Amino acid sequence: MTPRDEMTDQELLRAYAEASDAESLGAFVLRHQDSLVRFVSGFLQDRVAAQDIVQETFLRVARSPGKLAGVESPHNWLLRVARNLSVDHVRRTLRGRRKMREYAERRAWQTAAAEPDDREVERDEARERVRAEIQRLAPRLKELMLLKVQEGKTYREIAEITGLTITNVGYLLHQAMRTMARRLNGLEERL
Repeated sequence: MTPRDEMTDQELLRAYAEASDAESLGAFVLRHQDSLVRFVSGFLQDRVAAQDIVQETFLRVARSPGKLAGVESPHNWLLRVARNLSVDHVRRTLRGRRKMREYAERRAWQTAAAEPDDREVERDEARERVRAEIQRLAPRLKELMLLKVQEGKTYREIAEITGLTITNVGYLLHQAMRTMARRLNGLEERL
């Protein structure tokens, strides 16, 4: 364990901002990189694009570390920046959710074909169907579900990341769950 591992995010950013301490910035990046790549990959279903977006997120930190000086949760700030960059990416390069749906369906077939045990195959198919249904949600509902389920964020944190009110987050997550429950009716026995 290095001394930087014991430093808070704010201390790492301050060390970078004040002394151009690249090792502190590197420790900060390592601390948050996996979570951001996981979130953006889940949102875009494209790990390469996710890595590019996460890199751009950290470049923004490197260019202006002072922006995070007064931020209560740098991780939530990073998620918000990565989320905004992801939304921009979707708007620029993806033509709707069709490509994401096709990718999820291919993965479901590949997973089912690779698993020999019938019960496990059914469980994997059910899990994949849930993942595919998350991908089929409207972009706003999908991002909220990923933040809640995959990242384990609270309603307050999701509101901070997305710019929505806590009440709106709760309403939209409830709407997403109702939509998924309707689509997945009868699937719960296999999970």
